[in-house]
Amino acid sequence: MAVSITPLSENIGVEVTGVDFSQPLPAAELAEIKQALLDHLVMVVRDQSLDPKQLLAAVRLFGETMEQHLTDTLMDEHPEIAVLDSSKMPPDKQGRVIPFGARTWHTDHTNHERPPKYTALYAINLPASGGDTSFANMNFGYTALPQEEQASLLDLQTVNKIEDFGYIGEEARVKFGTLPVHPLIRTHPETGKKALYVHPGKLERIVGRDPDESQTFINDLLDRVITPENTYRHKWRLGDLLFCDNRAVLHRAHKDYDMAEGRVMHRVILRGDRPA
Repeated sequence: MAVSITPLSENIGVEVTGVDFSQPLPAAELAEIKQALLDHLVMVVRDQSLDPKQLLAAVRLFGETMEQHLTDTLMDEHPEIAVLDSSKMPPDKQGRVIPFGARTWHTDHTNHERPPKYTALYAINLPASGGDTSFANMNFGYTALPQEEQASLLDLQTVNKIEDFGYIGEEARVKFGTLPVHPLIRTHPETGKKALYVHPGKLERIVGRDPDESQTFINDLLDRVITPENTYRHKWRLGDLLFCDNRAVLHRAHKDYDMAEGRVMHRVILRGDRPA
């Protein structure tokens, strides 16, 4: 079957069919797929059937896997894979049970000095309905702002913390709780495009502002830059292998499903550059 690449929306997302990542992939096809991901920022490869070793081999075609700090979710035999199972989600300190990735729009693991360039999600089990994930193109969101506002954001920096959740072990809190500073507007190292880059849940503060003021500022900004024109809502199918470019995309899982049914994703992240 020939590889087919089809846009999923006008400004973000592409669907790839005719690829079997359990088998060797011709170099020309892999190059075409990699370029599609760079161009469209989110890419879903349909109809995959991958065991954990095959999943890691497929994802490593796109870069180097990196350590995740979601300690209690990591697969024993393959700790590069986090098993995100809604039926096993523990309550937070307020007693709320909120699915992985559903609290805020965010980019992954900003509390790392070198956050991931890509997040890969592989659909293992899905609820009867709901459980979508939405993605927002932050190249588009940033450039849609007035030029004066774009310029005013360029010098802002964020201080990033690790979140205090029950599935993150103490060792990980120490190792990845160093409060790295990243630019609010980062330049993509491969495309050269600028994008809004932030994880509100990991935002300790904006440099020079107090935490409350920083959160209010970021929440207002996200309310304005995330619009129907630059978002794509993905309805999962079993066997979907989805890649998201964390350097230019924010994403958010929806919590409109029965968590007891077990929405299960295998997540792998790939090491990126220090944001600049």
